[in-house]
This record gives sequence, structure tokens and C-alpha cells, in this order.
Amino acid sequence: MKRHFLFMMIAVLLSLGSGRMLAQTVNESTSGALNGIWQMCFYVSGDPSIPGELKPSNSFKMLTDDGKFVNMTVIPNHGAIIIGSGTYKKTAVNAFTEHVEKNLHLPQLVGKDNVLEYEMKGGEVMLVKYFVKKDADGNDINSWYYETWKKVKMPAVYPKDLVR
Repeated sequence: MKRHFLFMMIAVLLSLGSGRMLAQTVNESTSGALNGIWQMCFYVSGDPSIPGELKPSNSFKMLTDDGKFVNMTVIPNHGAIIIGSGTYKKTAVNAFTEHVEKNLHLPQLVGKDNVLEYEMKGGEVMLVKYFVKKDADGNDINSWYYETWKKVKMPAVYPKDLVR
């Protein structure tokens, strides 16, 4: 009986330790790959048979070190607006969950958790998909949204053609 109890205790301790290590691994991988400023991009092509090249849009997603996110859109010649915000955390090897506090674009997500599955392409491009069950009026849409984001990097020198 004592052997059985000792074996059970060792098994419990090992499972707790491995769970902590997995949680620590998932949490540590958040800071490197996801944190930063991301610019939404679209593939543009003049020929429908080829995907085209990646072109930037006026929308940005900021994922901070302390687990906050902000989605912002720049309106040329008018300024910028915040279209969504909240908190996020990495919840799987290839997913993070945003807890949406505000959202102008998808108001049905306010107060809810939104799971975003992602795939990194070369470290600077992130392909994201997420599922939306209902529209803002409560109608079933059951649709996947796909987005392409490119990490914004600081150049080595100040660009000569930059218009501020």
C-alpha cells in the first residue's frame, strides 16, 4: 500500500512539473514572436492566376509585453483611430486569445474571448485566422476571417524619402 501511495505521489509531482514547464514554454514564446507592432497586408496582383505581392494597408495591431493589444487604423489626411483593444495571452503553440474590451469593427466580440490561430512565415509575416459565430445583429454567420500581418521593424537609418 505504501508503494502504491509513493508511486501515485511521484506521478502527481511529475505531472505538475511538466505542466508548469509547458505553461512556462508557451508563455516565454509569447514575448519573442508575437510582441511588437504588426501591419495588416494584402496580396495584390494584376493577374488572377498568381497570388501577387504583399502590400501594406493602413491598419496596425500592437501586442505589448504586458499582454495588451490595440488595433488602429490610419485615415490618410485625417489622423488615426483605435478600432479595438483589450488583453491577450498565448494559449497554445499556434494560438493566442484576445479578450476584447472594445471593438468598432466587430462589436459582437466586445466582452468575449477571441481565439486567433496563427502561423509564422519567416519570422516577420504572421498568417492569422479566427472564427466569428454571429454578426453584430446576432445573426449566424459562422465564418472564418483570414488576415496577413507583417511585423514593423525599425530601419538602421532614417529613410531619406520619409514624409512625416
